[in-house]
Amino acid sequence: MASAENPNPQSPDDRSNRTSSEHDTSAEIGNSSDTNSKTSVSQSDQKTMTQLHHPSDEALRTTIDDSHSPNVYLKLREVNRCVLEKQIGSGGMGVVFKARHQDLDIDVAVKFLHPQLITNPGASARFLREARLAARLQSPGFVRVFACGETEGHFYIVMEFVDGQTLADHLDERGTIPIARALQITELIATALKESLQQIGMIHRDIKPSNILLTSNGQVKLADLGLAKMNLSSANPTAFETAAGVILGTPSYMSPEQCTDAGSVDHRADIYSLGATLFQMLIGRAPFQGDHYLKIIKQILDSEPVHIPDEIPETVRALVHQMMNKNPEERFATYDELITAIRNAQQSLGKTSEQVKIDISKAIREKTISELVLPVNNVPRASPTENRVLLVVDVQNDFCSNGPLAVPGSEEVIPVINRLSRRFSHVILTQDWHREDHFSFASSHPGKKPHDRIRLNYGEQILWPDHCVQGTNGAEFHPELEVDNCELIIRKGYHREIDSYSAFFENDRRTPTGLTGYLRERGMTRLYIVGLATDFCVAYSALDARKLGFEVTIIEAACRGIDINGSLSAAWDEMLEAGVIRS
Repeated sequence: MASAENPNPQSPDDRSNRTSSEHDTSAEIGNSSDTNSKTSVSQSDQKTMTQLHHPSDEALRTTIDDSHSPNVYLKLREVNRCVLEKQIGSGGMGVVFKARHQDLDIDVAVKFLHPQLITNPGASARFLREARLAARLQSPGFVRVFACGETEGHFYIVMEFVDGQTLADHLDERGTIPIARALQITELIATALKESLQQIGMIHRDIKPSNILLTSNGQVKLADLGLAKMNLSSANPTAFETAAGVILGTPSYMSPEQCTDAGSVDHRADIYSLGATLFQMLIGRAPFQGDHYLKIIKQILDSEPVHIPDEIPETVRALVHQMMNKNPEERFATYDELITAIRNAQQSLGKTSEQVKIDISKAIREKTISELVLPVNNVPRASPTENRVLLVVDVQNDFCSNGPLAVPGSEEVIPVINRLSRRFSHVILTQDWHREDHFSFASSHPGKKPHDRIRLNYGEQILWPDHCVQGTNGAEFHPELEVDNCELIIRKGYHREIDSYSAFFENDRRTPTGLTGYLRERGMTRLYIVGLATDFCVAYSALDARKLGFEVTIIEAACRGIDINGSLSAAWDEMLEAGVIRS
């Protein structure tokens, strides 16, 4: 369940149990040390406002901890015909529960205003205003709102329960997003913003990854209307006018004009923020960063963002640069112009729109191999808080530079893997561990050379140079690999007569490594695979994991392939067909 708030402390990484739209709608509570928190500062009285709107970490933490106990809300018998089930999100503005609507017979999310803010008329008015704005929108690109109100002293919003995660969480897991998918997300958000501008004259003013929700079936939705500005020409009765000289938004994604006067911005400020979000999807970091919001704002006003790598196509880089032009007059004038430019950028990737749709569909689909039959005596599965595991495949010296079986670009993946490992509670390594006379070595077959093929008892075998021999330096992990939180090392290929690519089975496809039982006993169901080489050990591991019923994602930026006679392309085709997610 996607959430734009901090997850329930009892399940910090179970993203399947988060609410669709728990997000901080307050422009008045933040943290000066959190560069992703919202800012509301009057330039005329910056010191006073900073003290008011940026309480210390300790004060904010105390407020949340004292008031977010689920028992406070679960005592409510029902809320607008909704029976509360469990807390799924929380943050500075409120707390969110999954609930069941008794009349509609559907799951919904119920968001409550933080008890500490109930006595603040401005906070409660803004909270209900957000619900009313969302309810008026007729767009699939926004989280739907069904009801709002007050019960037993608690203000609430009943909204759509969306199964998925925020774009921010998605980026935390994967670092970057494939270009075609990033452009698709950008186009869908641009379309939603266009519809909201046309329907109710709305300018969002807080476009950022944590307010964009990705559903499990590939849809994209925009959340959090707490800072939305209404076009006064629409004469909308719910419109609140922002005082001149007030700064509203999330600093890392704010346009220059929003940094100086949020009350005067138009839709082009949202285009800028969407460009900053696209920037992060492509390179894995926000365009401007700093340890204090004032430093970030100074960068936005005076500096250019970091360079977008040349590997990104020129049309895509040009799109981002125009969206993020410091001068609003130089940005896209309308959403129609922006959407056309996004589609042109998609076409520049060399694929038709239909091919892009097929690629995206393969990347997000869930598929279990129907013919798979598992033993009836499976070990009972645990239900851990964290059901993800990072599987690091064969990052060993012999597969790196100067090794006998060096994979091109192998060292490039090591810093990426090191960063990823710190985001996972569970990390497992695999290690090739061959005898010196292993049957997969060309040296064991007189007259044969590396990459020749022979027949062994279990089928065809590619012959390799001698590599990863037990006890040698070549079999050791690369010295720059830093995964101190590794909990298990799976050694494979130690049987003299059988090679082993997969982390799950030897190449005879019958001899297990024991990894399957380890994962199932601990309830780890979502595998993120990185390492060497994409077209052999990574691919075999991914395909076996899918056949065993695991959810599998290959993080492409942390993998490299050998590509023998087209083996890399063939491996990707087979993995995508099996339901492996390519990230």
